[in-house]
Amino acid sequence: MMATSSFICEFAEQVVKAMVEHVVLFKWQDDATPEAIESVGQSILALKDKIPGVIDLAYGEDFTKTRSQGFTHALVVRMANKDVVAFYDAHPEHVKVITQIRTIVDKILAVDFESPRHTPN
Repeated sequence: MMATSSFICEFAEQVVKAMVEHVVLFKWQDDATPEAIESVGQSILALKDKIPGVIDLAYGEDFTKTRSQGFTHALVVRMANKDVVAFYDAHPEHVKVITQIRTIVDKILAVDFESPRHTPN
């Protein structure tokens, strides 16, 4: 009986923690080649299966071109909770991708926020 209560409390604690949305906008250097941008995109997409706590990941190119102020690509990473953010930031696979991004990026804008409408399953 005690083990069941402990499990329920642990589960309830996870449900209460809101998921985190990590949103990043990229503006590439003028001399960044389409091949280099594509390579970075593939590396970014591969992170989903390499970092525990990443629930979902989406990356793509802006198709409107009128409101982006020069930012051409966006990344949205959904993480299980705020505890995952520091783990994600320091993860060796993420660090490798950041190193690759820095070779062609002009500007990056990143924000993280809790998303109470999404809770871990």
